[in-house]
Parts: sequence; structure tokens; C-alpha cells
Amino acid sequence: MAQPTASQIRHFNITTKDSGMMFIQQLTQLRYRKQAGCLLIAGVILASPWLLNPLSLQGQDAALEAFRRMHAELREQMAQDLDQAIVYLDAEVEKQPESSDVQVLRHSLASKLSDEARYVEAMEQYQKLLDYQIAHLEQQEQQYGLGMTLRSLAEVSELANRSSNLESAVNKALTAFRALPAETPRAWDPLSQLVVSKAHSLVEDDRADEAATGVAQHVEAIEAACNAADSTESTMHAHIALLKRLTNSNRNNDQWREAYIGKLEVACNAGFERFPKSMRLQNDYAETQYLMITQWGQGDPDANEKRIETAYAKLSLPAISNRSVNAILRRIEVQREQMQAAKPVASLVGQPAPEWEIDGWANTVGVTRKSFEGQVVLLDFWAMWCGPCIATFPHLREWREEFGDQGFEIVGVTQYYNFEWDAEQKRASRASGEITPQQERETLASFLEHHQLEHPVMVAPKNSQMSSNYGVKGIPHAVLIDRDGTVQLVKTGASPDTAKEIHDKIKELLQASK
Repeated sequence: MAQPTASQIRHFNITTKDSGMMFIQQLTQLRYRKQAGCLLIAGVILASPWLLNPLSLQGQDAALEAFRRMHAELREQMAQDLDQAIVYLDAEVEKQPESSDVQVLRHSLASKLSDEARYVEAMEQYQKLLDYQIAHLEQQEQQYGLGMTLRSLAEVSELANRSSNLESAVNKALTAFRALPAETPRAWDPLSQLVVSKAHSLVEDDRADEAATGVAQHVEAIEAACNAADSTESTMHAHIALLKRLTNSNRNNDQWREAYIGKLEVACNAGFERFPKSMRLQNDYAETQYLMITQWGQGDPDANEKRIETAYAKLSLPAISNRSVNAILRRIEVQREQMQAAKPVASLVGQPAPEWEIDGWANTVGVTRKSFEGQVVLLDFWAMWCGPCIATFPHLREWREEFGDQGFEIVGVTQYYNFEWDAEQKRASRASGEITPQQERETLASFLEHHQLEHPVMVAPKNSQMSSNYGVKGIPHAVLIDRDGTVQLVKTGASPDTAKEIHDKIKELLQASK
């Protein structure tokens, strides 16, 4: 494997395994969960064996050797006296204020200060480094470095309970990016991080329209860059990374998530077609297809089955050498087996409704399947994360109000997804750690109350076959059962036509049994 160049080592390309892209979670997510500590990013890189091996330094420039000695001196100073280390590094910066080799050492110093719970001083070091990077933002390497610095600053700001410092830094960096001359090459990924972070802050400040406009403008700009004749693999990967940030479970994405899911799938297809040998674009395509198959595309089972076939056709060859793709294909295969195991919808209609498998209830207590005998029952298979499911909620409320006193009831059916309730934000999201079934049922109850849904909801046990027995290949999935316990209608999706068909069938069954 080729060793990195001296320039790559010195100039703060502190990345993961990818020199063109940093896998960074959204900065604003750090507002909502505590971090155990700060990453010793610079220390890890600078301690790499190839950097400290004298043989590997042969042929490298003298500046790299000087940088190595300076970092060793800083480590020694930090081990003895942190206050003296601060004085030492400030003096070195004063001697060489334009040296990125010296400036990057602020990362190591800030990390050590954070380890010692000296968060305010750590923030000062990151802010000084950020100021240098902003002043030299015409250099792409500083644009990437800025992204890493903001990530570290976000972690320390959270620990210090000073989110305003992060917001100020984001605004300053974004202003600097926008002030760059048009001909200056952009590092799209760190710029995208800033745009999304700023948009989330605007949403928090009840300026959602302004946030949506800023996001749309940036998406349009990066799309233009991807469509250019000289578009690179890194640009297309950054485009996909941006769309992933705009469609993930962060609650501030709620207003535009649906609009960008389609764009994400298109972008992944385009990137994979243009650079079919790129492992990271292969991974992007595979990961997005898995999300479409298991979550976003469940409202259209037929399209999902075609999507699985296409994914296999495109990914079978890359999966031979790309272990990540191979693992995702195995997970898609499990999903396909579950879909194939589901009973055909046609075989359900006119037959007795299969048994219910109940681990617990939300919105009700002390009920069993027998509690609903003699009623027309709509089984609604759904999940808290499912956007199309939420789109059906107004219909569920209306049907229950219209038909509830005529012997009609809705029974929701879901399963455990390890979601917890945020009482302040009034939203459910995936928990960072394991929660108990009872806690998730309480989350369900809070979610239902927030959406003004009063019908009972059952939670199926893990490894339940109930969804397959009821022909569930996508959600929302509705099964209408008459008073005698016979399945009379099965529909999947959230379209207006589907809602009308369900409504009319409920009315028909109730009138027929009078």
C-alpha cells in the first residue's frame, strides 16, 4: 500500500479511510445526546507507525521532520504541565503564524484539555484553529480541515453546555465559504455540513421556510456540479452524503425528508452508473436501496420487488470484492424471504382472519382478540418511523369518529424498533441504547397521544409471523375484517384512492350487518 505524501500528512487531512470525504454525523445532532469525550484525532494520526518510522521519513522534506519534533515536544509539555503547553504552542504559532503544520497542533492540545474537563480552554484552541482555516479557506485542504474542527468544537461545546459558540462558528464558516471567489474549488462535503447545520438551527428558531430555501439552493448547486462534464467521484459522493443528512431521522428534517428521498435514490443510481468501480459509491447505492426496500418504499410492494431484483443485478458482481455490499445484499435477501413468506393477498380475502400475536398493548389495557368479536375491525400495520403511515392518521381519526358508534374499531399493529419519546420535542426517535418493551410501549402511547389517535395498538412479539400471515410486504397495510371474523379487504399504501376504497368498504360492511 502506498504511503501518504508528506504534504498529505502535514496539511491536516485528518480523515477516516477516505481522503476525499469525512464521515461526519450531523453537527446539530450533538445538541440532543451527550458525547463521552472528544476524539484524539490528531494524536491518532500523528502516532501512526509510518509517521514515526525513521525509514519512512527518508526522502520526505525537512518540514515534516520539524513537524514531528514539534509534536513530540508538545506531547511532552502536555504530559508535564498543560498550562505550560498552552504557552509553548502559542509561542510557536507566533513564530510561524502562517504555518498550517503548527496550527494543526491545536487539535492535540484541545483534545488533551477536553480530557481534563477544561472545556472552555479546549474550545478556545479549536476556535483559534478555525479562525486560521477560515482565513485560508481558498485552500481545499483547509476546507476539509474546517469540517473536522467544527466536529470537535461541537463535541466540546456540548460538554461545556455552550451551543451558542457552535452556532457562531458555523455562521462564521458558512459566511466565509460563500465569500470565496466563484473560481475557487469547493470541498462540497464540509460546505454541505455547514448548510445542513445552519438549516437545522433555523428550524429550531421557527424559521422553517428560510431553512428549506437555503437547503434547496445548496442541493441545486451541488446537483449542477455533479452534472458537469468534469464531475468527480468525490463530488458525487458528497452529493449523496448531503441527501443522506437531509433524509435521516433527525427531527429537523421532517418537513423536507420525503422530497429528498427520491433525489437520494436518483443520485445513488447516477453515481453508481458513472463510477461503477468506486467502492464508496457502491456502498452508497447498496445502503440506499436497503433503506428504500425496508423503510421508505414499503408503501409500494410491487415496486419494492422490482427494486430488489435490480439491486441484485447491479450489486452481485461488486459484492464479490466489496464486503460491505456483500453484507447489505445478505440483509436484502432476508427481507426478500420475509416478503415471499407473506401470504398472497388474494388468498386472505374471504378466509378467516389469522390469529393475532400480541406481546403488549398501547392506548388500552385488559383487552384480547375476543374483546373485538362481533365488530368490523380494521387492522392497521404501521410503524412510528413510517412517513406514509403517518399520512393516513387523519383518515384513521375520521373513520373512527364516523363509524365508532356502529360497531367499528381500528386496531393498530406494530413491532419493537427500540424507539424512545422526546417529551420536549414531542417526537419519537431511535434510542441510543437498548430500552425495555415496556418503555417502548410507553413511547407508543405518547406518540399516539401526540397525534390524537385513540384506537388501541398491539405490539407483536419479536420474531412474530403475524405480518407474514396477513400478507404484509409494505406499510401502511390495512386488513378489514367483518363481524364474523372474515377478511374482506386488504390494501397497502397511503394514496387517496386507497383511503376511499377502505372507507367505502367499512360503510358497506356495517350497513350489511344491520
